[in-house]
Amino acid sequence: MVNNKLWSNLKALGKLKQNGHKVGKLRFKSSKNHYKTIEYNQSGFKVDYKTKRLKLSKIGEISIKLHRKIKGEIKGVIIKKEPTGKWFAFFQVEEEPKPLSKTNKVVGIDLGIDGYTIDSDGNKFENPKFLDKTLDKIKKVQKNLSQKVRGSNNYKKTKLKLIKVYDKLNNQKNDFLHKLSRYYINNYDKIVLEDLNIKSMVENRKGQKTLNRHILSGSWKKFINLLFYI
Repeated sequence: MVNNKLWSNLKALGKLKQNGHKVGKLRFKSSKNHYKTIEYNQSGFKVDYKTKRLKLSKIGEISIKLHRKIKGEIKGVIIKKEPTGKWFAFFQVEEEPKPLSKTNKVVGIDLGIDGYTIDSDGNKFENPKFLDKTLDKIKKVQKNLSQKVRGSNNYKKTKLKLIKVYDKLNNQKNDFLHKLSRYYINNYDKIVLEDLNIKSMVENRKGQKTLNRHILSGSWKKFINLLFYI
């Protein structure tokens, strides 16, 4: 799988270069500092639901927190270490898709800052503004980090705290976006959105830091992509 990844990456870089993009070179990553994923394709793994353990070839059995039984046929497993130090197992499954029942409803959505979505049916979902609620904590940890000696144990501990703060922030945001996009997908057959140029909106509001922060932290593009993805 590592060999396949190498050649697929080289092929992708070659295509980008042919299309006129500036392309760098692949760099070596030592297993000690950078190699944080292990991939099992088709075989070499087994999930034991009774004991809640994951059996991995050449590694052994690992206790896991399984939130729900995995649906479909497991075709592969990717073991990944996140920057927070936590390890996750991503299961690749093959499952027959089940189409949602028709609602025969159409909705138009307007994306905003205070009201994250205001739609043509009169529904308004408030923007939770997770970043505003976390900003003071981020600044406090960042200030503490700047006072540490780079590379020291205290520096590493404080940097991990900052990573965990951002990790929680991203999890809150993703949870909100997934639930909101799922609501619209479940209740409407057709969804109409305005064509937003977020980059232009930010550039036209230079000097308005708070407003720009709200625009960027709103992750409107990700919300739209989730609607397409689902």
